[in-house]
Amino acid sequence: MSPTLLEFAVAIILIVVAWQLGVAITPLILRWLRSLKRDVDEAAEEGLRDLDQHTTDHHHKEEHSNGTRR
Repeated sequence: MSPTLLEFAVAIILIVVAWQLGVAITPLILRWLRSLKRDVDEAAEEGLRDLDQHTTDHHHKEEHSNGTRR
């Protein structure tokens, strides 16, 4: 069965419509991905900040008894 001129026209129209939808939706998707990246970066910075505060508050106490009880 060979494709007709009408089928070629419908295929071209579908390709153009899909292209236009992609052009319209892509900025929204990229903006959403950027906001996700920003949220992840903020959460990582907050986690590192909390980790730094936690390690500076608890200093390592050295035990001088060499593992023996007195």
